[in-house]
Amino acid sequence: MRYSLRNRILNEYVIPIGILVQQNLYNWNNRELREEVMSPKAQLGGIYPRSEQLIELTRSYDRAKTDLDTVKKQIDQDTLELVKLQEDSGFETFSDGAFAWQDQLRPVVESLDGVTTGTRYDRWFDTNTFYKKPTIAGKIGVHAFDPKNFIRADLLPRTKGWKVTLPGPYTFSELSENLHYTSQSELLSEVAAAEHEIIKRLRDAGVSRFQLSEPCLVYRPYREQALGRNELDNALAALRKTVDGIQAKFSVHTYFGDATTILPDLLKLPVDTIGIDLFETDYSKLRIETTKKLALGIIDGRESNAENPEWIAETTTRVSKHIVGGDVVLVPNSDLKFVPRRVADLKARALADATRLFEEAL
Repeated sequence: MRYSLRNRILNEYVIPIGILVQQNLYNWNNRELREEVMSPKAQLGGIYPRSEQLIELTRSYDRAKTDLDTVKKQIDQDTLELVKLQEDSGFETFSDGAFAWQDQLRPVVESLDGVTTGTRYDRWFDTNTFYKKPTIAGKIGVHAFDPKNFIRADLLPRTKGWKVTLPGPYTFSELSENLHYTSQSELLSEVAAAEHEIIKRLRDAGVSRFQLSEPCLVYRPYREQALGRNELDNALAALRKTVDGIQAKFSVHTYFGDATTILPDLLKLPVDTIGIDLFETDYSKLRIETTKKLALGIIDGRESNAENPEWIAETTTRVSKHIVGGDVVLVPNSDLKFVPRRVADLKARALADATRLFEEAL
C-alpha cells in the first residue's frame, strides 16, 4: 500500500509513510531524540521534470513547427536552471536532470549493439508515463557513444561531483523483450557487462557517482510469483559484475515496492549506498547494522504535494533510530519527472533545507 501526504486541519497531518503525528507530539529540540542522529546530505537522481517551455517546444517539434536547435537551447536552459537550484541549495553531488532523455532506458539502448528501441510502448510501472520497450535481438555489445548522451558535463560545475542514474541490469532485462538469449542468467550477465563498459567510459569522462535503479526487485505485479532465491542471486551477481573494479561511488536504489525482505542481501553488495522507498517500506520493522549509507527515499516522486522540510528532518530522525553504524542520504523515492517542474523544485529545496535543520539542531 502506498501512502500520500494529506494535510489535515488544526495541528495534525499525515506523514506520507503512514504514521499519524500531532505537531506537538515531540519537540524537535529534544536532544534525546537527536542523539547520534546522522548529518545527511541531499541528492537528486534520474529524470527531472521538463519546464513548461520545454514541454511546449518538444510538442511543437513533434508537429514539425519548431526546429531541433531551438529545443536543444531550451534543454540547455532547463539544465542550467537545475544546476543553479542545486548550487543555491548547497548540494554537493550534482545531477543534470537528464532533460534530453526520452525515457529511463533509452540512452543505454542507443549505446548498445544487439538491442533496439522497438515499436512498442509500455507503461512505466504504475505511473502515467511510458517507455519504449527495448528488443534484444542479438548479442549485446557497446558501440562508440558520446558521453553527452548521458550527462551534460559541459554545463555542470567542475568543483562538484557528477551523478548519472542508470537502470540496473535486472530492471533493464525485465523491462526488455528478449528474442536472443536462452536463459535469464545469460541475459543478465551480458547486460551487466555492457553497463560495466558504459560506466567505465562515463567514469573516464568525469562522472564520480552512479545510481543503479532496480525497482523490478521490489515491484512485481506483472509477475505471478514473488522474487525467488535463484532469481535474486542472479540479479545480485549482475550488480556485482556491473560495478566490479570501477573506482567510483555506486548506489543501488529500489522504489515503488517494499525492500524489507531483500535489504539484508542488498547491504552485502560492494557498493557505497543502498536506497529504499520509505513510502513503500515499513522502516519500523527494520534494524539495520551497516557501514554503508542508506539513501532514504523520503520525498514522493508521484505526489504533487511538496513535503515540509521540518517533517523530512523529523522523519529522518525517527528512521535513523533503526540504523546502526551507517549514515543516510536524503533522496526522492524515484525520478521526479512525474510531478510538475514547480513542485519538483519545491521538493528539491525541501530536501536541502532538511539537511540544514540537522546541522542547526546539533
